[in-house]
Amino acid sequence: MSNAPSWDDLFADPRFHWTEPDEGVLATAPRWRDEGRDAIYDLGCGAGRHMAYLQTQGFELYGSDVAPNGLDACGRYLAEAKLPARLVRADMTTCPFADASFDAGVSTNVLNHNSLPMLRETIDEVRRVLKPGGEFYLTVLSTNDWRCGSGEEVAPNTWVLGEGPEAGILHHFFDDDGIRDWLSDFDIIEARRDTGASNSSVRDSGEPAVKDFWAVWIRKAASTS
Repeated sequence: MSNAPSWDDLFADPRFHWTEPDEGVLATAPRWRDEGRDAIYDLGCGAGRHMAYLQTQGFELYGSDVAPNGLDACGRYLAEAKLPARLVRADMTTCPFADASFDAGVSTNVLNHNSLPMLRETIDEVRRVLKPGGEFYLTVLSTNDWRCGSGEEVAPNTWVLGEGPEAGILHHFFDDDGIRDWLSDFDIIEARRDTGASNSSVRDSGEPAVKDFWAVWIRKAASTS
């Protein structure tokens, strides 16, 4: 595993500098704006697609990522757009913000890249930094995704991928019970599975790659008493 690639390695490749916002972010932003939510946390901000988009919609964004190359790309993207770059390097399990800092948050294609115990620590951190009543939108991979079963299984539903552009990267895949157990300390507003052909990957065999993921909206209880 010492020679396995990291997300910092991947962010050195412009293919991973995505610019189009996630459809769930596009759909949710108007409601959050109407509800008066202001401070938004982008956990695993990568190259900055949501940092940029949500700021153009009037939100105050704060982003963290573990990958220096991702943060560098994000900073350049925001500078070109003449937008603030409130960025900090941090592992997902240690969100570097005070309790109850944010009205809402987003994390797309991030919270499946760790072992399940570490992902439990991460979602506890998300809960900590959200204000009471704060909402969070996330996407994670389903056990029906084409990558589940590829490579080496290191724990139940946790694989070091053996093919595709993220080969060598750790992925955890969630089934229905798993997603609800993981998020049990939140109110689940909606948990929806989306599936379709991947536009960025094909299998090593040349077969189409079918992406299958969870799009989930959660809310921290309004009262913590």
